Amino acid sequence: NTLYKQGLAILTALLLICGVSTAQNVKFGIKGGLNLPNITAGGTNTPVSEGYKSRLAAGVGLFTELKLTQSWSFRFGVEYSGQGGQKNGMQAMPTKRLLTGAASSMGTSMTDEQIAELTHLADVVPKYYYANVDNTTKFDYVMIPLLAQYSWHLGQSPWSVYVNAGPFVSFLVSGKLVSDGSSYLYSDASGQTLLWDTFSSTDQADITRLFPDMASTFQDPLDFGTTNITSEMKSANFGIIGNVGLSYQWGCNFFFIEAGGNYGFVPVQQDSSNGTNRLGAGSIMLGYAFSFF
Repeated sequence: NTLYKQGLAILTALLLICGVSTAQNVKFGIKGGLNLPNITAGGTNTPVSEGYKSRLAAGVGLFTELKLTQSWSFRFGVEYSGQGGQKNGMQAMPTKRLLTGAASSMGTSMTDEQIAELTHLADVVPKYYYANVDNTTKFDYVMIPLLAQYSWHLGQSPWSVYVNAGPFVSFLVSGKLVSDGSSYLYSDASGQTLLWDTFSSTDQADITRLFPDMASTFQDPLDFGTTNITSEMKSANFGIIGNVGLSYQWGCNFFFIEAGGNYGFVPVQQDSSNGTNRLGAGSIMLGYAFSFF
């Protein structure tokens, strides 16, 4: 309680001091709000890479802004950016993920016969399977934007408008596929043929004998959950980002709202056989900046 009161008193004093100051050559700021990200298909489209829609995600950032002239400034900082998209209903998924999951669940305890069977299945299994579920792909990035900014005051008022744009680099923190629902696994988008029925009777017998859990996955409805797909994604990206904003100045306090967007140039998949999707997002942010210099 004492620390809270002391912190509040310090903050109030700083705001009052800043309120009578006209210094604004260097600003430090924070912003936060909502992203509206989406996953767009690139040059190589597959059933896995198509059909995404936007989702809501969070965004927050810290920045420094250096004033160069009366109108021009340079802004750089670091941001957390939620990216991704969503697909609902019947959709394709990479079958390789099922085989990788079976191998991971057994760890180092697999026999040579089991390893040989998984290698054989990787050659004969369809590249994609279909399931009727709701999927949300969530990517968490740390983004570093470098922005040139132009501002102009609205007459003699404390209001001003600004636009900024520039490149960014970003680094993947985590990637998750959050699935909701239960579904049979099909070999076709129409849901007419079970994936299990595409195997020969010999493969069905071997799967049942060597991987009973996998046999159940293929034959019964599967309850979907969250899958970590970080290792399937590239660890870094770069692209372009821009914003337009409205700012209110009180001394060296600046309160602003801005809307903008970003687009990454690098396809996010490690394996291009799953497509070459790129990430982008619209955003709307509220923020506060201050300066003592």
